[in-house]
Amino acid sequence: MEVIKEEVFFPCSGVYCHGLIYRPKEGKDKLPVIVMAMGFGMIKEIHSDDYGPIFAEKGFAVLAFDYRRFGKSQGEPRQALYPEDQVSDYRCAIAYMRSQPYADPEKICVWGTSFSGGHVITLLAFPSPGVKCGIAQVPNVYSYYAAMKFFGSLDPVLMLAEQGRSECCKGEPTYIPIVSRDGLGILATEEAINYYLEKASKFPEFENKITLDSIDRILAYNPGYYTELVSKPLLAIIAKKDKTTPPEVALEALKKAKSAKVDILEYDVGHFDIYEPPLLQEIARKEAEWALKTLEEG
Repeated sequence: MEVIKEEVFFPCSGVYCHGLIYRPKEGKDKLPVIVMAMGFGMIKEIHSDDYGPIFAEKGFAVLAFDYRRFGKSQGEPRQALYPEDQVSDYRCAIAYMRSQPYADPEKICVWGTSFSGGHVITLLAFPSPGVKCGIAQVPNVYSYYAAMKFFGSLDPVLMLAEQGRSECCKGEPTYIPIVSRDGLGILATEEAINYYLEKASKFPEFENKITLDSIDRILAYNPGYYTELVSKPLLAIIAKKDKTTPPEVALEALKKAKSAKVDILEYDVGHFDIYEPPLLQEIARKEAEWALKTLEEG
C-alpha cells in the first residue's frame, strides 16, 4: 500500500507544533487515527519513520509530533520538559486530527513510549473527545520512583531542582544533560546512555539536555496515580529487563485500572530493545491490529 507522508504545523497554546502525518493514499474516506509522540527529551524523527508507515499501511491516519520547545516545534525556553504542557500538546494534536477531512473524529488512539507512555495513562484518565483507546510502551508511571532507583535517594535530584528554581526565577535557564558518560545526567542507566549517545544523537534536531527547572515538574509527574481513573481500553508493552522504567512498578500500577480493559504484552528484553528491528516491527503490527479491533468494537 502506498503511504502519503506530509509535514504539518498545528496550533498549540500560542505557538505551533511540528508534526508528520502518515496515511494511506487510497482507502476509506474516514480513517481511524493514531496520535503519537516520543519519550524523554526525544524528537519524532528518531522513530516516526519506523512506526508511521506500518500504522498507515494498516489503514490509520497517523500524526507523530514534537512537543513545544523540542525539535522543529516552536516554544521557549528551548528544551524545557514540562509534563503538563506535553499532555496539553497531545490534546492540541488530537483536536487538529479531529478537524481533518480524512480522519474519523470518533476513532482516535493515543500512543506513547517511555515517558510519553505515562502521558497515555493521563490522557485515558482524562480523555479528550474522540479518544477511544491508548497504547503505552514501557511506560513511566512514577517519576520520583525512577529517580530514586537511579540515584539511591531524591537528595541529589532535589539539589539540582533547587538550583534550577533559583536560576529560572532570575530568567536565566540552565541545562543538564539527559545522559552523560562523564558526569551527572537525568537518565543514569547504561542502556539509556548507550541509546541516547549512539542513536538519538545522530539526529541533528535532537539535543541532549533539558532545563534544570524541568526537574521539579518531572518529579511531581506520576501518572501511575491516575490508572484507577482509566476506563478506556489500554495496551501496555512491558520489557522484562527494563532498567529505565522498572517493569514491576508499571505492572503494579496497571492493576489499578479496574474499570478498563488492559491488555499486556511482555518481552524478555531491555527498555530500548523494543526499538530495534525486527522486534520494533513485530510490536508495531500487533499494536495496529489491537487498535483497529478495539476501535471497531467501539
